[in-house]
Amino acid sequence: MISKHITQTKAFVIGLLSFCYINTFWMFKAHADDSPDVAPEIIFQILASEIALISGNIASAIVTYLDVASKTGDIGAAKRATELALAVRDHDSALKAAEIWQNNDSGDVDASEALKALYLITGKNKELIDRLVIERETSRKNKTLYNFYNEMNILVSKSSNASNALDIFEKVSYKDRYRPEVMYSRAMLYYRNGNKEKMEDILRNLVKKKPDHVQALNALGYSMADANKNLTEAFDLIKAALTFSPQDPHIIDSMGWVYFRLGQLEMAEEWLEKAYIQQPDAEISAHYGEVLWNLSRKKDAIQVWQTGFNKEPTNAILLETVDRLKVSIDKLQDNN
Repeated sequence: MISKHITQTKAFVIGLLSFCYINTFWMFKAHADDSPDVAPEIIFQILASEIALISGNIASAIVTYLDVASKTGDIGAAKRATELALAVRDHDSALKAAEIWQNNDSGDVDASEALKALYLITGKNKELIDRLVIERETSRKNKTLYNFYNEMNILVSKSSNASNALDIFEKVSYKDRYRPEVMYSRAMLYYRNGNKEKMEDILRNLVKKKPDHVQALNALGYSMADANKNLTEAFDLIKAALTFSPQDPHIIDSMGWVYFRLGQLEMAEEWLEKAYIQQPDAEISAHYGEVLWNLSRKKDAIQVWQTGFNKEPTNAILLETVDRLKVSIDKLQDNN
């Protein structure tokens, strides 16, 4: 929230208005060196917006900045409207402003990223796909597809709708669906969408294509261990991943988890403690705590879960673990 305490003195008000006027003027001039002078009424609209912000009236400021951006195409006003609208989660206004921002400064990476994120948030999948297809073609010509797909995966993975995220990625990446980075991202999106069989099928093909793909080896092995199936194969896959990346805490966690599934609790504890020391996140905490619980070290288990819970209180794996073991969430909050 934007708010300031204003001392109601004549000198202060004059100084404030002068400051707003100067900053507003230069904001426009920075983007209008080759354009006619900004009309006075536009400047006064911006002054009114800044005063509204000082008063805490963000909604009014958004409306005014968006109106100015629409009339003038000014990049500064469009960017300001986008940022303010995002701050109060007014996604429709933010999208309108971001479109103006991007249309008037097509080379601005921040404008492009904001626009894509807003298409995703507002459910405008077609517009997002169309834009990503164009970017994909540009990346193909520039031989930067690897970076493009990694960035797209990060973008769509932020969607609260797993089905939409998968659909967008599949449609944009169809021509490149056998590239290793695309195969791995597709597998993880299928996993998030609840289709573990499809995930495993893609990962198996990826490992055949690229036997040194560390993430694929680990993900496939962990998936099997978590499902408590094909444990010998899972062990071999995770062991292979460790040969390529022996210090990765996520792979170390996977090895501990497969040992747990094999019933070798002491070995599981050894590996999971190592992973936990390196990275005590919610998922590793869930695994390590469960092993300690099964070793009758319940107090230690709860302390470990508390650490994970404090870092990520909504983690599904941690919450499922304590619920299954009938541990009250209140016990995880004792250390807050």
